[in-house]
Amino acid sequence: MRTIIDPRQNVLFDTCCSTLSPVAYKRLVNGWQGVFRHVILSEMPVEEIGKHFSPDQGRPSSELYSMAGLLLIMEFKNWTVDEAADAYMYHAGVQYALNLGRDHQSMTTRTVERYQKLFREQGFAAQILDRVSESLIRELELDIKKQRLDSTHVFSNMATFTRTRMIGVVVKRFLVQLKRHHTGTYERLDEELRQRYSRSEAGLFGDVSRDQPTRQLLKQQVAEDLYALIELFASDKKIAGRTSYKNMVTVFEQQCEVKDGKITLKKKTGNQVMQNPSDPDATYDGHKGPGHQVQLSETCSDQNEVQLITCAIPERAHEQDGDALSKVIEHLEEKQMLPNELIADTHYGSDENVQQCREIKVELTSPVAGPKPKEDPAQPTEKQQRLQARRTEQETDEWKSRYRIRSGIEGTNSGIKRKTGLGKLRVRGVASVDHAILMRIAGWNILRAACSKKMQEKIRARSRKGPLGGLIESLHGLLMAPIASWKSLHPAHTSFSRWIFV
Repeated sequence: MRTIIDPRQNVLFDTCCSTLSPVAYKRLVNGWQGVFRHVILSEMPVEEIGKHFSPDQGRPSSELYSMAGLLLIMEFKNWTVDEAADAYMYHAGVQYALNLGRDHQSMTTRTVERYQKLFREQGFAAQILDRVSESLIRELELDIKKQRLDSTHVFSNMATFTRTRMIGVVVKRFLVQLKRHHTGTYERLDEELRQRYSRSEAGLFGDVSRDQPTRQLLKQQVAEDLYALIELFASDKKIAGRTSYKNMVTVFEQQCEVKDGKITLKKKTGNQVMQNPSDPDATYDGHKGPGHQVQLSETCSDQNEVQLITCAIPERAHEQDGDALSKVIEHLEEKQMLPNELIADTHYGSDENVQQCREIKVELTSPVAGPKPKEDPAQPTEKQQRLQARRTEQETDEWKSRYRIRSGIEGTNSGIKRKTGLGKLRVRGVASVDHAILMRIAGWNILRAACSKKMQEKIRARSRKGPLGGLIESLHGLLMAPIASWKSLHPAHTSFSRWIFV
């Protein structure tokens, strides 16, 4: 049964105001907690979430606004499931942000995990990010006509393997599953092969010498083992249908090949290859390593008190920045947030991208990749003429001054990773990784909005609006002032004064 309590419904008495000191309560109102309670909480997509619960049958669900809010806070605070459940029950700041009150709050880790699974499967994180960004931009009246674009690398919770260990781990995991579910078949395998993969994954091949010829022989051996197992069980539908077998096939296709009946390892595999069977969606970036990435566009107008992210698109690590521009433009256009000027680094500045932006009246400010040709062509094409004009323009002081603001997004990338833990996630797998990325970026926008004086003034005004809110707050302040003074003079009677007055 659905349980929904509209967070815009005011209460007569704010329990946080009555149980916290005036200084603590002021910190909540002026911090991210105040922004969350008075702006963000009502933006949670409870209509879509509620469709997964019966309106009038079954046990009551957890209150949907507070659960959606808890999952968002959990991500940008980089909490575990246990920490999130504890915060719901004990943390005054979280209870204020979620409009819960302080009394008799209950939450289990199982409930948090169940809602996490629902959010990942239904992709609610993308809706939450869009709603949070749009509401904050509207509240702060930000200028979105000037934006900057960049990508940042994200590591998921997986180990990094060499090619030999990668193949060995895939074989090892297949043999473990084979032994568990088809013991007789496993015991009929060659004893030498079974012994080679009998160690734990951490100790796999630890007894093999590290000299180059020995390591080369080992690499060839594991490749041959991989191929032999694939061929042996290819016709067994039960075994071949297992994920561990499919991973072996994938790794062999990516890392090995058969030439003249001999198994060899490919010299070059490219970047779109499996890095770890625990996270099969992670790929490789030649500069930053294995994992994922996210494309970010951010406001950068001098008129804005703070800058917020307007678009975030998770991708795999091997994907090229230049190919992502069209996806960013499409998303911004759909959300009616297209800028007049978009500033990006060289990776986005192809002639095709510049022309695409020009068609929708967006000026893409980006350096031309590569040096100027040593000799000008006798009959330059239209593309060559455009590139030459851009190279000439980017040498001017005016262009350099306009482009300088792009570097600010590097600080944003660093800040998000430092504040929310975006750089190294606790999860792996594309659904979990994308969910974590989008929720943490939404949280970053909330943290940035809380730094705005304009937002703080709005939140203070809204916090006083409840029924008799101004009168109650005034009376509370008048009452607490002499109590605080008395307690400072009689520290030994603190517990007694709390019993009397609170």
